[in-house]
Amino acid sequence: MQRWLLRLSLWLSAATLVACQSAPQSSATLSPPAPSQQAQTMIEFELPLPTPARLFQHPLPEIYRLSNGLEVWYLHNPMLPIVSMKVVFDGGSVTDSPEKAGRAALMAMMLKEGASGKSAQAISDAIEDLGAALYTSTSQDSIIIDLQSLTHYFPETLDIMADIWLRPDFPEDAFARLRRIWESSLVRRASSPDHLAKLAGNRAFFGDDHPYAVSTEGYLDTLANISLDDIREQYARLLAPSRATFIATGNLAPSEFIALLEARFGQLPLTHTQNDIPAIPARDHQLSVTIVDKPNAPQTIIRISLPSTRASDPKTLFFRLVNVPFGGTFTSRLMQNIREDKGYSYGAYSVVAALRYDGFLLAESAVSSDVTGAALKEFIDEISRLGEGDFTEEEFERAKATWQSETVQSFETQSGVLSILLGLAFNRQSPDTVNAFVRRLPEMTLEDFNALAREFPKMSQASITLVGDKATILEQIRELNLPAPTYRDTQGFLIASEP
Repeated sequence: MQRWLLRLSLWLSAATLVACQSAPQSSATLSPPAPSQQAQTMIEFELPLPTPARLFQHPLPEIYRLSNGLEVWYLHNPMLPIVSMKVVFDGGSVTDSPEKAGRAALMAMMLKEGASGKSAQAISDAIEDLGAALYTSTSQDSIIIDLQSLTHYFPETLDIMADIWLRPDFPEDAFARLRRIWESSLVRRASSPDHLAKLAGNRAFFGDDHPYAVSTEGYLDTLANISLDDIREQYARLLAPSRATFIATGNLAPSEFIALLEARFGQLPLTHTQNDIPAIPARDHQLSVTIVDKPNAPQTIIRISLPSTRASDPKTLFFRLVNVPFGGTFTSRLMQNIREDKGYSYGAYSVVAALRYDGFLLAESAVSSDVTGAALKEFIDEISRLGEGDFTEEEFERAKATWQSETVQSFETQSGVLSILLGLAFNRQSPDTVNAFVRRLPEMTLEDFNALAREFPKMSQASITLVGDKATILEQIRELNLPAPTYRDTQGFLIASEP
């Protein structure tokens, strides 16, 4: 068919060319060219066949150690005159005591408030003058110092980073100001249904005594318990050099990059701090329902959590692949059912949230209040169906194509590269982990795929959190044969009795 169309196109082009070239100067009526003239202009040739897609394999970083043993993952990328680096520290908000929740995150924010005698304004101006970016973040498992700089100014940016890490001042006035800002953000959080679902949902799923149940940002009453001395003490433990790993990519030659790190960090004493990561208790997950009352709310947030794998588990990548057609894309079952077929919401999605010491499958949507019960029933049906392992060949092939496409896209930017390498390094996985998974995809069959789906957690293990108008919710879930709900306040804490 392609050859026939090409011949027809060439024939028409040739006929037009012949007609134009033979046009007389007079206005007399023209006769069409003779067939023999047209036949002489026809050309035949074979179109080349498209080459098969190459298996994507990302470049691997080199792993180095500084003189004192600090680990460095470096991926040399000569394409851009930029260096991006993350310094990740083992231990985040899970190290906070319950009465001082939020201390790790507040400490990380304080790093840029003054260091080595320079004010916060002076630090900010210096970073801006260099055209660089430097910031900190805190998760449940880690604290990260993140920087990006033009290669030419990387040494100067690295000096600023060294100051805020190794020589923070923790000024009193900055602490007072930052704590007021923090307090305002916690007050605003109470009006966000999405935040309420996360606060209550984590506590309901993990259990109130679980380190992952505690909010990384803390709470209003725990913020009042945190002093500047607490910040200094937390800094000494969590940002000790022995907890640090460097992950970077840039166009600096590896020897030059390592030399810059060695000069600033290679002689730091690696005094090992006491292991303050609390024991992660095992939990028998059973079906439960939690309600956070938002009177007269026009929408209900549906959040369903089910137990899954931790980040270092080899099955995590396979579970994430299965999640693609379940709730990971716009064409997924959840999205097509809840949004496209039923029109209950603008979107419904799911993710496999793998943490360092635990993990869960999260399915979530914001639906109109008047369809809370109907939408929740569809979620329950889809999660139950997931365990049956009945994906079609089309869904399976689309999942593989989507996974490979998103993997390629994630390596198109330095930030994407660092995010993947950070996860691998922090969870003590091989740099080749993603590549090895991609190499296995062509060998996977639909039967393998559905067998994995049948290993997913069952609805009987689900923790359902609903944030919305309590009376509306209770009326609409009455026929769903669910356990009696418990109730939580806007901080996620249990309420003793039904409000």
